[in-house]
Parts: sequence; C-alpha cells; structure tokens
Amino acid sequence: MRGPGRPVSGGEVLELEPAGPVEMRLEAPASKSVTNRMLVCAALADGTSLLRRPLRSDDSAAMRVALGELGAVVRDDPAGWSVAGTAGRLAVPGGPLDARASGTTMRFLVALAALAPGPVLLSGRPGLLARPVGPLVAALRQLGARVDDHDGRPPVTVAGGGLAGGEVTLDASASSQFASALLLAAPYAAAPVTVRAEGLGAPGYVELTAAVMRRFGALVRRLDDSSWRVAAGAPYRAVDAEVDYDASAAAHLFALAAATGGSVTVTNARDGCGQPDAALPDLLEAMGASVSREGDALTVRGPETLAPLDADLGPLPDQVTTVAALAALAPGSSRLRNLAVARGHETDRLSALAGELGRLGVEVEERPDELVVHGGRPRGPALLRTHDDHRLAMAFAAVAARVPGVAIEDPGCVAKTYPGFWDDLARAGLRGRARQPHP
Repeated sequence: MRGPGRPVSGGEVLELEPAGPVEMRLEAPASKSVTNRMLVCAALADGTSLLRRPLRSDDSAAMRVALGELGAVVRDDPAGWSVAGTAGRLAVPGGPLDARASGTTMRFLVALAALAPGPVLLSGRPGLLARPVGPLVAALRQLGARVDDHDGRPPVTVAGGGLAGGEVTLDASASSQFASALLLAAPYAAAPVTVRAEGLGAPGYVELTAAVMRRFGALVRRLDDSSWRVAAGAPYRAVDAEVDYDASAAAHLFALAAATGGSVTVTNARDGCGQPDAALPDLLEAMGASVSREGDALTVRGPETLAPLDADLGPLPDQVTTVAALAALAPGSSRLRNLAVARGHETDRLSALAGELGRLGVEVEERPDELVVHGGRPRGPALLRTHDDHRLAMAFAAVAARVPGVAIEDPGCVAKTYPGFWDDLARAGLRGRARQPHP
C-alpha cells in the first residue's frame, strides 16, 4: 500500500492482504456533515469565524470554493479555517458554481442562492447531475424563490432576490438534505419559516443542521419529529468552534475490527455529537462485537464470528454499505430495512451492493427498500467495483481485510470524505498493493 501522504489515485486497483485481527488506535477525520454546515453558517454570518480542525476533502473543498464565489472569504489559519462572513449579503458569482460530486454542496447552495441579489447557476459532475433536487426546488418556490431545474435534477438556476418566508411542506423522502437546505437559508427570509418534512427517514441529520445553526445564533425550534421553525431577524453570528469527528468515517474503521475480530479505538469520538451514524457501534454490538468508552475514546472489539441481524437503517442510511459488507461475513440471513433513500445517493447503493457482494458468491435479495444478505461464505478472488462511491470503497475494505483475493477498484474515490483512509490502514499494518487494472 502507498505510504503516508501518498494517496491511492483514481483508476487504480487496490489489493489488500488479510493479516488477522486489525489493531488500530487513531483519530477519525473531522465530520464532512458538520464542516459543510458550519461553512454555510460562517459564510452568512456577520463577522469572521474560526472553524478549528475542519475536514479537508473533495466535498468540503467544493463547498469552500463555491462560498468564496458567493462573497465569503475563506483562508487557511494555523488553527483551521478563517471565514469572513457576508452578513447575509451574498455576491452574484461571475460564472456557474461547481458543486463537483457533493450533494450537500449542491442542495445547500440551491437554497442559499435565493439570497443573492441576482441569478446563480449551479452545476456539477455527471453523477451529481443525476441526483434529485426537485422537491427542494418546489419548496423554495413556496417560500417565494424563483428557481428552475432540469426535470427535477441539476443544473439549477436561481433568480435570487431573497426569500419571503412562511410555512412550507416538503417531500423529504429522497433526502433529508432538502430540509436542511431550507433551514440553513431560513434566518435570512423576510418572515419566519416553518418547514414540515414529509416522508423524512433520517430526521437526525436535520436536527444536526438545527444544532449547528443554534451554535451560530439562529433561533430554531423543533416542533415535532419532522417540523422545524426558524425565527426571522436572528441572523448568524461569527463563532470560534471546533468541528466534531466524523461518525460516518469512524464507522468504517470500527467495521474493520468487527470483520477481523480485532480492536479499533477512535480517540476523538465525542459522546453526544448528534450525528446519526454515531449509532453504528450499537449495530455492531448486535452482531456480536463489544463496545466500550473511556472519555472520548470509543473502542470496538470484533467477535470471532459475526452474527446476522435485522435492522431498520432508515435513521442512518449511509451505513447500509458498512452493515451489508459485514452481513456478508456473518453466517445466516441479515435483513436491512427502510433504505429506499439509499438508491439516490452517489449511486444506487442497494443495487450496487447486491451486484458487488454477488461477485463474492454472496446471495443478496434486493427489494425496493431493503436488502436481505445471506452471508457467511464470501470468497475470492474478486474485483469489487466502487461505482465512484466513497462509502462502498471503505465498506469493502472490511471484506478485503478478511477474505483473501479481494481487490477494490478505484480506491481513490475515498477522497470525497476521507482522503487519508488507506494511509491510516497502512499505518495499522494492513498491507496491500496498488496496481493498474487489467485491460
């Protein structure tokens, strides 16, 4: 495997060599979800914020650059990122905003662009252009914005001119990011905003948004499980704040312990971080792992044999990749439910998991909103495709660390949220080699 500081590039294939139980003690990277939410609030705030220990990844770079084009000034500081806010007075960019492959960047900025004084065009890479924004566009129109999309998908053109405010009912069945986007822009509407999110499967991510907004001084009240109200006239204030660890990234590290019967300690896993994926260790316990905490240090120790499970993953749909990969190793049948939303992520994750785990000889029943994984005997050799999806790549690492002959295509896609993933595994002694794929 490449050494520290030399990331695996796109287009390569990474072959891992199982070496028994993985033993790791490390810090997880900062949260992509929190970093991008804090960047938005800081960009709209009055004054200069300091975001300590932010995540430096493809997704956060997309957000940082786009916010710069909207008038915020983001600079590297010895302690993190210094963000000179716009006090809600965004600039009209000189050209299209490029969200790259970042769904949070696209959706959050569609809502923010309504606050600009003139038109804003938002686009991105081909994979992002296939992801839905229609319900968000419809909700923004209810709040007085003039927005056009392409059959419910990007590119999106926002006329700007502000938000009137009011009550809005939103179809959030495809993504909780729609609701988060509305909330983030809401403090700058002319009147209070009430968002009622129908079909919301992962309310924890919206409440995470509300919690970040409150840190910046916004007045946000949760009315019930799927409704929030944001007061007018309470804009964001500059803050000095540290970004929490990424519970989603930590989940992939803990999966290595579960898969190999090893032990992984994440030393910066602050309890009560509010991230839905922080619940993943509870699912690992249900599969036979042991979990312990000492302060911010959270340790997962894997069992000799994983147990299958029946789990509702609606509150943490990003973790279907992690749990399905481990279910392939667990003798018996696992049922992973309430996952229709995962079909609209970086790829159709249910279809991708069924196909790629099938390459290992694992039978997977793919249903409209669930997977049934008949695990216990995955076998190589197999080349697993990542479908340009960082979470598939990291989830497959747990399988490759256990099953001989497993290689992962395009491992460099992890740069979207965890650029140092493979280097962290190498430091823990998980050996492997990168090569070009066979023609």
